[in-house]
Amino acid sequence: MISPPERYQPERIDPAKQGEWLAWSLNFFSEAILQNPHLDLTLQLDLTAAYSRYTVSRKSCGEGTFFAYLVWHLAQTLAHHPSFNFRRIGDEWYLLHNPPIFIPVAIGGSTRFREIVLEDVYQQDYPTFLDNYLAKLAMARNNDKVICTSSDVFDYAHFMGNLPNLRFTGMTLHWRSDQMHGQSFFYFGQRYYQGDLLLMPLSVKLHHACTDFFVLNELIADFTSRWLTPSGC
Repeated sequence: MISPPERYQPERIDPAKQGEWLAWSLNFFSEAILQNPHLDLTLQLDLTAAYSRYTVSRKSCGEGTFFAYLVWHLAQTLAHHPSFNFRRIGDEWYLLHNPPIFIPVAIGGSTRFREIVLEDVYQQDYPTFLDNYLAKLAMARNNDKVICTSSDVFDYAHFMGNLPNLRFTGMTLHWRSDQMHGQSFFYFGQRYYQGDLLLMPLSVKLHHACTDFFVLNELIADFTSRWLTPSGC
């Protein structure tokens, strides 16, 4: 039986013991039954408070990009929403308590994209995460360095992409039934002002076996509330 690597802190679960909805959905919304078990949604997210907090925190927390800041905060939020951390591996469902984060990096040329994988993000404070992220990003952008990610790491990871030049109003990401087993996908778009508000398109692909628009609403509410707390990065 294949199981996730121990560094992702997997906990095998019994769908029947996950509550009425998940006991049904974890097995029903699978690639074997539905042609496409995913949901796609694009939001226009209000980041006014987030950017204000980011601008102030740069003096004490590190000179990272706004994207990196959002990635860390989203990861910290995901850590408290178990539905987004379920993965189906073989015929078994697992809850990952420490999943990796996969980020594509556009470098142009014939290579076009490289990728970085960040591990232990749930357990890192922002300065530690930022040091790791910037080091991996520099490697990805150096054409002399090759970063390869095995497909099984992608199966376990949260996907977070950045499209800073595209102000999209809708996005539907592709998927592969033999590779995508419960993870969600997040794409951040171009930040723009509408009056005094700083907005950003956020595209999310949800696997309907373990997530839906109800839990996404809870995730986004917690994500955007993080910048209303009085201290920290």
